[in-house]
Amino acid sequence: MLGVRFVSWSEGRAELQLKITCDHLNGAFAVHGGVYATMLDNAVTFCAAFAGEGRPGHRCLTLSLTTSFVGPAVEGDTLTAHAHIAGGGRKLVFAQGEIVNQDGLRLAHGDAVIKRVTPPSPQPEPGGGNPVATTHEVRRQK
Repeated sequence: MLGVRFVSWSEGRAELQLKITCDHLNGAFAVHGGVYATMLDNAVTFCAAFAGEGRPGHRCLTLSLTTSFVGPAVEGDTLTAHAHIAGGGRKLVFAQGEIVNQDGLRLAHGDAVIKRVTPPSPQPEPGGGNPVATTHEVRRQK
């Protein structure tokens, strides 16, 4: 719904971009903080979800996300969210992310704890999709 697009996704890293329109602005004509938080959440979660080239990713849940807003963005800006794995293990992953504008100015950053709730499939699913697990299936796999 926001218009965020993937730029890259690889082992321990994710990058997303968003061109700012009037729909992303708050009453002060700056980007709403929820846009930053959503971009960071998506970036750190996809970063933790990567399971290998050509394989469906882990299904993940954000357990915590701290976000610091350090600069404004306005209509016409292009925001890029970068995320990387900072530590953790097989099930709990610690990730860090930041958002910069087209000039490389840092606008927001955050730290997250991500839980991988399912292991990745050993091979790609037919049709290229990663099937959505039902709540019952996720609970059974814990």
